[in-house]
Amino acid sequence: MSDYQGLRVGDVIPMAPASDGQAWIPATAVVQLLRAIADGHRGLADDPECDLRSGADAIEAEADAIEVRAIMQTRAGGL
Repeated sequence: MSDYQGLRVGDVIPMAPASDGQAWIPATAVVQLLRAIADGHRGLADDPECDLRSGADAIEAEADAIEVRAIMQTRAGGL
């Protein structure tokens, strides 16, 4: 998602409400997220200061961003 330089992928993934009010993301957004994770790992692979823990931390940060948005938006009554 290089169109959004400086933002976390989790901050710009589109969300929509499901019939039960829970947040969901389209399959195309899942694909973009996975590609962003892969791209991030490629970047970390060349950094001798980084290891798999660094990659895991980056994935956790994205997951946190998505989870926070989903909680906030479903509590606000709309996505």
